[in-house]
Amino acid sequence: MSGRKLSLSGGVAVACLAAGLAHGAVIVMAPEILHDLSDGGQVTINNATFVTVDQQPTGSGAIHSFLRIGAANQGVVEGYNTDGRPLQFDEKESATFTRSQKLSDLKIVTRNGTQYYQFLLDINQESKAPLLTLNELEIYLGNAPDLLSYSPNRSGGGTGFGPNSSFVYDLDQGTDNAIDLNYNLNSGSGSGDLWAYIPKANFDAAHAGTNDDFVYLYSKFGIPHANNDGYEEWSGVEGPNNNVPEPSPLWAGLLALIAILDLRRRPSTSLCMADNR
Repeated sequence: MSGRKLSLSGGVAVACLAAGLAHGAVIVMAPEILHDLSDGGQVTINNATFVTVDQQPTGSGAIHSFLRIGAANQGVVEGYNTDGRPLQFDEKESATFTRSQKLSDLKIVTRNGTQYYQFLLDINQESKAPLLTLNELEIYLGNAPDLLSYSPNRSGGGTGFGPNSSFVYDLDQGTDNAIDLNYNLNSGSGSGDLWAYIPKANFDAAHAGTNDDFVYLYSKFGIPHANNDGYEEWSGVEGPNNNVPEPSPLWAGLLALIAILDLRRRPSTSLCMADNR
């Protein structure tokens, strides 16, 4: 886990209690492991890999925003993407930037031999106080694009959207984790700050036997390093996956027969060469 530092956040428990009571959240009093990526680097948490952004992405696929979170003069902010209204937490109202995200639109990427879905986090902070802490990241698949009444903090008893959703990923599964980020590492708003690679296997398990086709991402920021400027934005890497199914035995036989007939119709190359001598 190169390029990052680990620490236990001493004041996190008290701050979490105050912030949680303000939103009526379920509170679990446990030390939080703070993964410091403020100098860049990467960390793997619960099989997902988080990598600070040091350059704009290359290759195929387009980056489309699906969630903006922000509130003026509010240090702790949270929210999730949905087409439903009214919004529940600190999400921005614009349907362009807070919207549903279909799983089938996301591009499968391969990293070190493992398949992932790839998400980009863009943070906004004051240059003089550039640090921001990502405290919670939860992902579910839902059965409709406009779900509301999200129950956060799965590790403390939250249930997402209950029977309307299936669990994919929790940053805090097993251990309470947080990630420190540095706004000044990149060129400003819109350049992106953190890649999140969530294993495709997690989505496959959640999708099995269900009609849950919509990706819901919930995140929370601000303890101990608080939100102080603008909004936080999540995007997904979208693009075709070009998964061509193998032909059935019948089609394979027909294709072979067509190829044989085509060869019989063609003139022999050796005979043509002999005629031209």
